[in-house]
Amino acid sequence: MKDYLPMDGIAMKTLFTVGSLLPAVGIGILCRQVILKPIDWLTFAFGFTLAAVLHCNLIASAIIACFFALINYEIQQAKASKPAIAGGSAADEEEEDI
Repeated sequence: MKDYLPMDGIAMKTLFTVGSLLPAVGIGILCRQVILKPIDWLTFAFGFTLAAVLHCNLIASAIIACFFALINYEIQQAKASKPAIAGGSAADEEEEDI
């Protein structure tokens, strides 16, 4: 097989070039599935930046992102569960004036 497809031949160079593009295709497919709004680019890029700066793999970055998502979820639930301030009735306002 090596005799028919030498490493410096055009066929092997083409296969290596196409093979080196596969990670870019995978990230493109992931972006198409995950990113729905323009603001999602920030969180997506933050994950890859986190992986590059902290020298951790993407699994560790995903675990860190899960903690941030959990904190964000708890904050959103706390905001939603706050009771609305009642406007009060006219009788309440009269009692306060006295």
